[in-house]
Amino acid sequence: MVFKFSWKYGRPSDYIVTLHRSGQLDYISDDHSLTSPQERNRPVESNAEQSVQANDAASRERFTKQFQATESLRQKIFALAEQLKFFDGQFDFTAHPIAQTGAKTLGYQDADHHTSTTYNYSENPSIQQLTEIFQGISLTIESGRKLDFDRRFDKLSLDQDLKALDDLSKDGHLYEVQAIAPQLQRLAVDRTVLHIAQQTAQRILTRAGLPVAPNLTQ
Repeated sequence: MVFKFSWKYGRPSDYIVTLHRSGQLDYISDDHSLTSPQERNRPVESNAEQSVQANDAASRERFTKQFQATESLRQKIFALAEQLKFFDGQFDFTAHPIAQTGAKTLGYQDADHHTSTTYNYSENPSIQQLTEIFQGISLTIESGRKLDFDRRFDKLSLDQDLKALDDLSKDGHLYEVQAIAPQLQRLAVDRTVLHIAQQTAQRILTRAGLPVAPNLTQ
């Protein structure tokens, strides 16, 4: 099953989430919404501008990640797809014009199906659930990338990064935390970052049922 997202105002502007029947999840993102390489690489004077520039450059690179989805989520996603007859139909809301939030495509392919549907917004509750799940997975993975960046270049931003993740976690909107467990585990024991950031990382891991101590082989 595949979920594709594309919107010039998105961050990232384009990504694809592929979930296999085995539970393997493949994620690819590109960001075409930023400044041109010439503008991005122009000389800057302040450290803050350099940080933004470096983050901008890193975001433009194609990013890929692969991990094993939780069994509960795998079952839920494929059950929803089956309810929707594997996206064989039109689900886009067309009753009247609404704000654009990006082109979204859900697709399914196996020996018996090769179907897909594209929409901006759908009133169908199952489509809405799948959209939230896949967008939540992207948000989790991209947040992990930001944690990596800020740990290297902007440690004072980590507290804000983690607070946002903690709020999502408490509300049940943080999906597949195991995908960013290594980043959280490193921060949970990193004495060079604020103690409150360490505690928040520990809390997110504990809530997800994941070990706080990092795997030293990663």
